[in-house]
Amino acid sequence: MGLAYTSIRVKDMGKSVRFYTRGMGLKVVGKRSPIPGEEIVSLEDKSTKQRINLMWYSRGCRMYAPWKQDGVELDHLMFVVKDAKRQYKALVSAGAPVAMELHDFEREGTKISMGFVKDPNGIWVGLRSESKSRG
Repeated sequence: MGLAYTSIRVKDMGKSVRFYTRGMGLKVVGKRSPIPGEEIVSLEDKSTKQRINLMWYSRGCRMYAPWKQDGVELDHLMFVVKDAKRQYKALVSAGAPVAMELHDFEREGTKISMGFVKDPNGIWVGLRSESKSRG
């Protein structure tokens, strides 16, 4: 058994696609509307092949539900990036709200930089990079 993908219900498909493609470097690998009022955009990480489906439903769609609260349905997504500080600053400069300030810590001889921003739907997106501590 293996995880095939994660789906995120989005408020604005355009903003969400831009965030995950331009901001996070994912690639659009598919678009479909299997039922009336549903839009699905499939994204893939080039290196890990992990997938995220962005899901949007119109009011008339049988899958539609009113938006409750930003980001509470999904705890967070974590991306391992080459330079978390650089990626974090770039996303915040582009308008992504800060969810948790970037911070550094050390674990078992590895220096870790990690911070969280919010995507256009309020979902926390983690950025993490690691390097061996110089000792």
